[in-house]
Amino acid sequence: MKFISAEYDSTGAGVDAELAVWDRLKGCFTADDIGVCYYRYPIVDQQNDDLDREADFVLLHRRYGLAVIECKGYQIDHIEAIEGARWSLNGTTQDHAAPYSQARDQGFRIRSPMMREPSLADERGNCHIAMTPIVALPNITREEWEERGFSDGPSAPRVILRDDLTASSLREVFESLPGDTELTTEQYADARAVLGGGQAISNDRGPVLSEEDTKAGLYETVEKGLKRFDERQEEIGIQIPDGPQQIRGIAGSGKTALLARKAAAMHANHPDWRIAITFNTRSLYQTIQNSVERFYADFGGGEPDWERLEVLHGWGGKSEHGMYYKIAQDAGVTPHHVGSAQDEFGDGGPGELLEACCQQLVDDAPIQERYDAILIDEAQDMEPAFYEMCYEALKPPKRLIWAYDEAQNLTSLSAPSPKHIFGTDDEGEPAVDLRSSYPGGIQKSHIMRKSYRTPRSVLMLAHVFGMGLTSDRGAVQAITTQDGWEDIGYEVLEGDFRRTGEPVSIRRPTEHSPHPLSDNPEAKPFVGFDSFEEKADELVAVADAIAWDVQDHGLDPEDVLAIPLGPIRNIRSIGRRLADLLAERSLDANLVWNGNKSVFAKQDEVTISGVNRAKGNEAASVYLLNLEYLEDPYWHDNRVSPRNEAFVGMTRTRAWCQMTGTGDKNGVFNELERLVESVTDENPVLTFPAPEPTDLENEIGSDETIATTIDQF
Repeated sequence: MKFISAEYDSTGAGVDAELAVWDRLKGCFTADDIGVCYYRYPIVDQQNDDLDREADFVLLHRRYGLAVIECKGYQIDHIEAIEGARWSLNGTTQDHAAPYSQARDQGFRIRSPMMREPSLADERGNCHIAMTPIVALPNITREEWEERGFSDGPSAPRVILRDDLTASSLREVFESLPGDTELTTEQYADARAVLGGGQAISNDRGPVLSEEDTKAGLYETVEKGLKRFDERQEEIGIQIPDGPQQIRGIAGSGKTALLARKAAAMHANHPDWRIAITFNTRSLYQTIQNSVERFYADFGGGEPDWERLEVLHGWGGKSEHGMYYKIAQDAGVTPHHVGSAQDEFGDGGPGELLEACCQQLVDDAPIQERYDAILIDEAQDMEPAFYEMCYEALKPPKRLIWAYDEAQNLTSLSAPSPKHIFGTDDEGEPAVDLRSSYPGGIQKSHIMRKSYRTPRSVLMLAHVFGMGLTSDRGAVQAITTQDGWEDIGYEVLEGDFRRTGEPVSIRRPTEHSPHPLSDNPEAKPFVGFDSFEEKADELVAVADAIAWDVQDHGLDPEDVLAIPLGPIRNIRSIGRRLADLLAERSLDANLVWNGNKSVFAKQDEVTISGVNRAKGNEAASVYLLNLEYLEDPYWHDNRVSPRNEAFVGMTRTRAWCQMTGTGDKNGVFNELERLVESVTDENPVLTFPAPEPTDLENEIGSDETIATTIDQF
């Protein structure tokens, strides 16, 4: 049995009664019980303004069905009379209540989306899941209840009283629930998926639109499978921490979806809160907004109040406000745009300029405490001053929630630790301490080791190639500890990282890469590489392959993404040439740099993008072009950034990744060909010499980066 506390408020009315019941529920069930129980599950019902914004307890059990428990801390003298659904009260903040009908209405609202699942409803629309409303009264004994006559009559509410709060008695309550049909494994899984964070998503929902052995047919399986949250994602995505929280995860672990669901849960429970979810890649705007809308609908809401729940790019401008822009305005400061920032702080990339703007705001401006919660996606791309600015813009208890992947930054695989961002107190302790958990059990830090989006062979190749672990020139950067590799979901099979130069073998187990196509031989191979003598030959081959994806295998054009590597002028030149070749094959192309920066994919158009705009987005089939850029010293003075760009490009795929380049088959091309042959889903093992940390351009886990973060778990 899984128990999930969505929120904890020690000051709320009736909390002591709720916690008493919560504690007893945990003792009533065992690890063998197949079920989940939520404390304070968020609900919105825009047709019923009187419905509470959260259910006290929601229990889904394979044997007992769905139970919704409304908990009240009443003493017996508080209840004057019960007439039908109406309870007349005395000596409380209310003169009447309807706890049983409240639980009933919440139960119907929770069960409603489950009825869209074919496995959970019959043809007449009858749901196979029994739903039982219950009122918990832990301060009232059965003798008191019966003496007042509240147990008499056919309409007497089903209750849990103080006498029932032993493990055996409480179990008897659930054993006596109506409904005698135990859910099948499939039915329970589908009900749990809907309850835990998704729309109706069973594999047999709706007609099969494509042939199963085409890429389009295979990708339908991916789309349906990736909608499901696992138990860990489900728990993190619904919890509202009572302060700062960090979510660290591997590429493809669903961090963006988690933040979107968490924002939706906050908005459902606390419609008066001011909430912002912010990010670095502007083309993520529509993706995040759509995800928030979908999850808010799962909780019963319609259109979110976008005045209260803001989706903001990290910088923003006059036409589309961003996090920095709004906080500066609130502080009475004229926000910088790129031009004015360059005038004041000098030339620099957008990240450096945003950092300078935020630092100026932190140092000089009276930042207003505007927000109740701020959620930062792509936090690995934000500098410390951005975090500080957001932290100061929060009301107590400073709900700053950030999600990062230390292996998706374009310049480094490391992300700054909380100690580096927020500093220390007078005693040298972290100013923002992420150790342990908040009262109620909500963790301050989470590590996400499972990657769902990217197939295992692609992810493993991306890691080893991004770090250059098998390069003839030696590793570029590396995780140099066993703990570090385990934190991103690998097992160390042989070797010792302390013995530099000696072979180390690592393995990525299936459970950490549960891709929907992992067991389907028709979908493989997921990754490939090919080289060409001339750029024209490379582009023709890629154009032919894309046409084959769309015209022969039925993929929608917008499900195909081409990423040329290199400097901007090369990216645009290659992109235009590829677009012309696609046009000759009757395919339209979306050159993302020509359009709205907040829109990435367009319907019926193949997407062509540089890696900076592609980061944070994804596609069924990804083509990574111009790989020779990685070896050309003319364009870069280090090996770290181009390797990271390749890593980010490879991990944009949801299924297939094809890499191409032009030039002699040596160096990086030989490296890629060896890796493609050796790294497969059937052989998920990598062997490489243990790197010497002093030889690396970037040691992942050094100083104030990931090593400090690991210490806090």
